Amino acid sequence: MFNPNNPFDNFFQIQREVDRMFNQFWADLPARTTNANSTFQVDANDDQWRIDVPLPGVDPKNVSLEVAGNTLTIRAHEPKTERRQEIRYEQTLTIPQFLDLDKIGASHRHGMLELTVPIKDAVKPRRIQIAGASEDRKQLKSEDRELTRA
Repeated sequence: MFNPNNPFDNFFQIQREVDRMFNQFWADLPARTTNANSTFQVDANDDQWRIDVPLPGVDPKNVSLEVAGNTLTIRAHEPKTERRQEIRYEQTLTIPQFLDLDKIGASHRHGMLELTVPIKDAVKPRRIQIAGASEDRKQLKSEDRELTRA
């Protein structure tokens, strides 16, 4: 890895490694694209991520969600009326691969689109039962009883 004959090789190797680490880090976070004025909030727990997207003044019938691979696109359109301007919204999120987009849930209340994306079961922490531990205790207890009888 270290090349004493060419220090520039070492520098470029470090640069490639740092680039790889940053690319991996950002790949696992939701990415915002389009519409710089839009905001959303992500809350995570052990079972799911909840993504809140404010869409004030937009009828839920005019909101569409599209999933392609690990990309989620949110589109909303509310036509212009006498009392308000036309509303157009588009947001594309790159969803981490450990979330299950096949089971995404969506609701819309009081101008807030709430998306719930469960964490895949394969990546959730789980307990592993150790075989033999309780059998050994039972055997030790029965041996103790035999020793106290003798």
